[in-house]
Amino acid sequence: MSAREKLNELKDLWGLRTDNELADYLGITKFALDNWVKRDKISNEWLLKIGQMTENKLTPSDADMYFIRKTTSVKASAGGGNEIDDIKAYETGRLMPISRAFFKTPPKKELNAIEISGESMLPMLHDGDWVIFCDDGEFRGDGLYVVNFSGQLMAKVLQLSPKGELKIISVNPNFASYEIDINETQEHFRIIGKVIKSIV
Repeated sequence: MSAREKLNELKDLWGLRTDNELADYLGITKFALDNWVKRDKISNEWLLKIGQMTENKLTPSDADMYFIRKTTSVKASAGGGNEIDDIKAYETGRLMPISRAFFKTPPKKELNAIEISGESMLPMLHDGDWVIFCDDGEFRGDGLYVVNFSGQLMAKVLQLSPKGELKIISVNPNFASYEIDINETQEHFRIIGKVIKSIV
């Protein structure tokens, strides 16, 4: 679907008649809207914002988009304080449209998206950023993960040492990091899924 077709679809969806009305609705200038049409491209940032405005009203048959589940009504803390028992219990039923061009290769598994809250991952992640992750509960090598730590949903860097110790790292040095034995059953720690994309 071209940028022009996408904008026309949005006008139909929101009951707008002209590009000027659409620009006003989005809070941008008509000139910016014209540039999207001229380049035949809407930025990933704006696709995300439009998705948040439309929720799941856009059609999943759109061949140029992936529609990723917003899996929880609370934010993943990059610090602490968001208690959650099971991420599935907080599914919103809403979808976030993301351009297929945002991914180098098609995702092999169903993806989920969650908003970040807090400052412990600065400068990697900021409050209000989004992460896209695969909700499979597996450790898939060092990297950024969404985890449940002591009943709190967090975004943390996980790094496995040669001794089998899993480091749970806060990028911001003003916040604590932790270590656990990955081979032991962890009552207070559970991997939700590895982050494959960040939207900052």
